Amino acid sequence: MNRLTSLALVSSLSLVALSGCAELGNQQQSLTGTEWQVRDLNGMDVSGELPGSIGQAVGTLNFGDDGRLYGRAFCNGFHGGYLLLGDKLETTGMASTMMMCTPAQMEREQAMLDILGNGQRIEFNPAGELVIHAKDGRTLTAR
Repeated sequence: MNRLTSLALVSSLSLVALSGCAELGNQQQSLTGTEWQVRDLNGMDVSGELPGSIGQAVGTLNFGDDGRLYGRAFCNGFHGGYLLLGDKLETTGMASTMMMCTPAQMEREQAMLDILGNGQRIEFNPAGELVIHAKDGRTLTAR
């Protein structure tokens, strides 16, 4: 391989690497600065009111640009860390408060935190909603 061909190859690889970095930044930028409302847990609509619920019975996600993940899991508050590499998601150190709520709230909370704790990939669907895919195929959808 001559020197000119080598230089062209290195330049091409650098552009590919830089475009990958830009994509990573765009994914993270799309996540941060928004409080995401959980609308669906593995195909079940969870956007409606929960009769008899205690407190604020909603699921929310906040992705900080500092790698912090926090929100409300239909009953308790939670926090932890996240790392996003392309569409690959890893959560770490997840913890939550321990308030007791209604069985329906606790069921939704358990599903949400379990999907987040086992999250491995994110995507944005055509409607602009955030979809988190767990290792076992379950999903969490938020807008």
